Amino acid sequence: MGKIPTDKKSVEAAVAALQEKLADGDPSDAELRKSCDAALAGLRASYRANPAAFSKETIEALQELKALLADAGQLPEP
Repeated sequence: MGKIPTDKKSVEAAVAALQEKLADGDPSDAELRKSCDAALAGLRASYRANPAAFSKETIEALQELKALLADAGQLPEP
């Protein structure tokens, strides 16, 4: 995620893109998790800069994504 979203519309678009990326991929894939972790880090920076851009629903979606990535990261390697 190159540019850090700073307004509500771009935050929602970034979260939707992250949800789609995870839905289309395998959450247990290390490269996908690394990419998604970087996107989450960017969104955390955006939240610190402008928390008003994050609705309750957006925050809940991000928490769900973080939990999914954490759970997938604990799977044993095949």
